[in-house]
Amino acid sequence: MKIKYYLLDNPVTPDTEDRRAQVSGYETVSEKEIFEYMTRKGSAITVAEAKANYEEIVGTIDYFLNAGYGVNTEFVNIRPVIAGVFRNDDDRFEHGRHKIKFKAQMGRRYNHTADDVKVEKVAPLSNAPLPVTFEDVASATVNDVMTPGGVARLTGMRLNFNQSDPLQGIFLIDSAKKVHRAELILSQKGTQVVFQIPAGLASDEYTLEVRLLPKGNKGLKTGVLVERLSV
Repeated sequence: MKIKYYLLDNPVTPDTEDRRAQVSGYETVSEKEIFEYMTRKGSAITVAEAKANYEEIVGTIDYFLNAGYGVNTEFVNIRPVIAGVFRNDDDRFEHGRHKIKFKAQMGRRYNHTADDVKVEKVAPLSNAPLPVTFEDVASATVNDVMTPGGVARLTGMRLNFNQSDPLQGIFLIDSAKKVHRAELILSQKGTQVVFQIPAGLASDEYTLEVRLLPKGNKGLKTGVLVERLSV
């Protein structure tokens, strides 16, 4: 399949004609599809063996991360980071105010994988919201983690939703598909929204959606932040 993209203004360079690419959509696979491919016709491995090996690898990585190690393999590189605000030079790590997170990136095994990926240029959606950058103020991270109860800054295009309509706004969807709406908007304009992250979010990965009803439309339009956010 092809990765679809469209072009947007590029605010980083001084040339007003420069553009940057925004990925429009792609499909994902889960363990189910991975196991099916591993045990495809002609493979010498069974589904039970694939699942057992997978659990052994995942469990081993979990063991070393829990022991305080980073992981550096051909498949993936993982390093620990600490999220949260320290009040001064004498402050120390405190559970509740601070949290250990793990950052991961693909290992060298996949250095040239992207060379063969096919792409397709498409037209951008003319009236759908486009969230691009999520900044978590407390952790000073971008498109990465969320601090429940903290302040976030979302930038993009067409972010002028009507907060008084409960169907519109910023929504965070956890892995169980439970939806959490950001109820407190601190400031808002078409390209930036500052809001309070819901305080009760549990540790999980979340998909951020912006939903709005453009003038002249009968149905809601939804824009999704490409990166998932973790708590």
